[in-house]
Amino acid sequence: MVFGKDNVLDKKDNTKRIQEIDMAKGLLILLMVAFHLGLFNAKYPHACQIVYAFHMSGFLLISGYLFSVNREPKKFLKSIYGIVVPYIAFEIVYLLGLGMFGKFIGASNTFDGGVLTLLSKIAFLPSGTYWYLHTMAICLTIYYIVNRYVMKGLSGILISSIILYTLSVGIPGFKWGDIIYFIIGILFRNANFEINEKLKSPISLLCFVLIIIFANDISRCSIPGIGLTLTFLGFIFDLKDRIPKCISNYISYIGRNSLAIVLFSPLFTVVAKVCAPFFAFDGTRIIGTICCLSMIVTLCLFCAILFDRSSLSRIIVGKNIYSKL
Repeated sequence: MVFGKDNVLDKKDNTKRIQEIDMAKGLLILLMVAFHLGLFNAKYPHACQIVYAFHMSGFLLISGYLFSVNREPKKFLKSIYGIVVPYIAFEIVYLLGLGMFGKFIGASNTFDGGVLTLLSKIAFLPSGTYWYLHTMAICLTIYYIVNRYVMKGLSGILISSIILYTLSVGIPGFKWGDIIYFIIGILFRNANFEINEKLKSPISLLCFVLIIIFANDISRCSIPGIGLTLTFLGFIFDLKDRIPKCISNYISYIGRNSLAIVLFSPLFTVVAKVCAPFFAFDGTRIIGTICCLSMIVTLCLFCAILFDRSSLSRIIVGKNIYSKL
């Protein structure tokens, strides 16, 4: 799995690998929160297009790479519990909040339906960033079942891909353009391709920039989108050893708490948008974004601590969700 302390490959407890992946997760989650605030959208539309092409794709790829089909069914069910239950719980809270306050605060998403509409959205069309949990729950379940009970290796990946593609045709919120990154991740794992070492390169940033300059179609479900995702991860893996350790440790700390930020940030992002007018004096939108981003991340971490201390984390997620600095 991509969250918490699960970013090691089976028994290979490699501290450097954990830190590199956590650092990538930390930067990706910060980009997710920053660009979902909407402050940049009108001012820097091209930058938004670029970030949206790779920020969640990186999470999906890492999730596929870290997932082991060798775990026993009991452990797998525990992992799925830690995705499905928080997804349902927080999606309900998010949708009900939009229904009551969405129009008042000018949220981009709205919800005006009843119980059946609520259930339909949870099952088929998730709102906010919770679509990631929805996508992961389906991908992990299908891939695990196929590899454990039908076919292993590349054949299992092929069968899983066909099933996932078929499901994407019938489920509006389950998109093939997202699924493909999970598949790339499991292909890397199946080939013993250590992404933290093999993708790492001092020219990754140059390749990233060249794709932006010359690509005609920059979107998540495109070849340039895949290129941006891979080169960004390569850049971050290479960057880790080139920046002060205190900075990499802090970004890794954010990455280790990515689950808490994924769960709580949509709730606080909606509220943070109300604060946007207070930063109207800043034409660049940078000050407002930094302030709102800092506030949201801090609140997410605070909520994670409260959930752990009140045992809500163990009830909803099946484990504690806060990781100390």
